[in-house]
Amino acid sequence: MTEWEIFAQARALHDAGDCDGALTLISKARPELERIRGHVACLQASCHERKGNRALALRLLENEIAAGTTNFWVYYQIGGLYEATGRQDAAMAAFRQAHGLQGWPESAAHGYVLSHDYFSPNIPVWKQWFADTITATPIACLEIGSWQGISSAWLLDRVVAPRGGSLTCIDTFEGSSEHQSWLHTLDMSVEEFFDHNIAATGHADLCRKLKGRSQSVMLQMMNEHFDFIYIDGAHEARYVIQDALLCWRVLRPGGYLLFDDLDFRFPEHPEQDTAKAIDAFLAWFSDELSVVERGRQLLVRKLAGD
Repeated sequence: MTEWEIFAQARALHDAGDCDGALTLISKARPELERIRGHVACLQASCHERKGNRALALRLLENEIAAGTTNFWVYYQIGGLYEATGRQDAAMAAFRQAHGLQGWPESAAHGYVLSHDYFSPNIPVWKQWFADTITATPIACLEIGSWQGISSAWLLDRVVAPRGGSLTCIDTFEGSSEHQSWLHTLDMSVEEFFDHNIAATGHADLCRKLKGRSQSVMLQMMNEHFDFIYIDGAHEARYVIQDALLCWRVLRPGGYLLFDDLDFRFPEHPEQDTAKAIDAFLAWFSDELSVVERGRQLLVRKLAGD
């Protein structure tokens, strides 16, 4: 077996809840896995965290960093562990390093701040989409759910400012339902994070912040038009479908609509199932759109003439 086939087997054991089995397989196949040691360290760390040994998980990743790794996932994962243990400064430093490894050095250079990084795994595919597919110039962008402004800052840095255009961000800045149990532990409010990051881009003049529930705010925007719309607001299916229907009305023919968190669901909260709403939207509007790519995000194009 190749190293990636062994890794896939270990990952399958991890995903099935058999962390001991995954760790045993990794231990037995250690020499064959040397070339992908960063990915292996991340998997080991996840196993140990699930087993309740967060200290060992941190030590494994810190050893990889000390060895000079350039693996994005090592920095991304250790940032999450630092955040979970209250080491916010270390978490931000790790996230910024992860962003740099994804080709976004502005994150560190501009001093963006964040408590959680939900965006940076998307950077490679976003770079490809905006280079090859979403090419409107100038470009009018709309973001439903901006959280702490990290995806907003990337759009300003890499798309809106270079091409010309604008970015409109709609958010309550109160967090979604899944955030409420820990939001009070942050040193800054969600809106303060957002405001800092937008100002730090140096392109705040290109960004319009609209505070409120998207389902209400959007009703005042029906005469506007956008080339790219990103839906990443509340994850409850009933809100996702409302966002989709309203956004479709203001998306230009030939424009692109991107849904986040296609795989987002909590078994204990079945109403938080974005795929249920997205699949309904795709069925209802199948003759008005083409699917560009479907993964954990879904990108669709509105057909010309609709």
